[in-house]
Amino acid sequence: MARHVVALASVLERLSKAGLSLTASKCSFATTRLEYLGHELDSDGIRPMESLVKSVQEFPVSEDVKRFVHLAGFYRRFIANFGTKAAPLTVLLRKSSKWEWGEKQQTAFEGLKRELMVRPLLTYPDFSKPFKLVTDASIVGLGAALMQDQGRGDQPIAYASKVNSPTEAKYGITDLECAAAVWAVKLFQPYLYGRRFELATDHSALSWLMRRKDLAGRLHRWALQLQEYNFDITYRPGSTNVVADALSRAPAGKWSEVSRRRVQVRGPHLKQLRQQQIQASWPTTRFGSSSNKMHKYRSC
Repeated sequence: MARHVVALASVLERLSKAGLSLTASKCSFATTRLEYLGHELDSDGIRPMESLVKSVQEFPVSEDVKRFVHLAGFYRRFIANFGTKAAPLTVLLRKSSKWEWGEKQQTAFEGLKRELMVRPLLTYPDFSKPFKLVTDASIVGLGAALMQDQGRGDQPIAYASKVNSPTEAKYGITDLECAAAVWAVKLFQPYLYGRRFELATDHSALSWLMRRKDLAGRLHRWALQLQEYNFDITYRPGSTNVVADALSRAPAGKWSEVSRRRVQVRGPHLKQLRQQQIQASWPTTRFGSSSNKMHKYRSC
């Protein structure tokens, strides 16, 4: 509790200096679990919020395919191979497609529901431990998974996938694997830059490629970009690289705009913290009464 009070004091002080305010009745303190913007956070990590997962589970069959795909897609970073699993449904959203609800659509519909009902967990990163970046590529797209072993084996921190452009789809396999490495390293730069990490790929030529001195064209440019990072390349056969391999073959589509929600949470320890605030001489001009105006934040 003492550490929480100190950390909270620092946060409130920074908010005050920035000219921002909070409504006390809409804050939660000294709690082990928090629901925020459709996600549930606790000491283990982050997972989809139970109430929204339930709304996916109870979604009526074929009533509004676009709405269902967008709702399930909001949590696509929790589901490996989301694109492939949702493909029979997303194809119905094309203007040129003929509406047909058959066995494939029903299977995809029920499969996505089952995936979300598990409420998959993403682990918080521990910057005192090394990261592992698993990448893969195909002519369809690029895939990556940021992993970390925190004593329970490799656990996912984040998944990502990218659809290839028509030009990228014409690359050879060596170029594709190098493109996947460059794209993934840049994407997860905040986790990797300045730290030694493992780059796992199912293309053994990538390690040889990084040692060559006579590269030209885009391979030369990519090799120079990767030289900014400190990593060891490890070879993982495709049979063991199932996470990133699936993602590269299920590239992410365009994100839909997520409806903006205001999340209101309350905590049972507000009185105690207010007393701590007085004792510690925290800034009080912008915290306390629920009548204070709150700067509204919106997800985008």
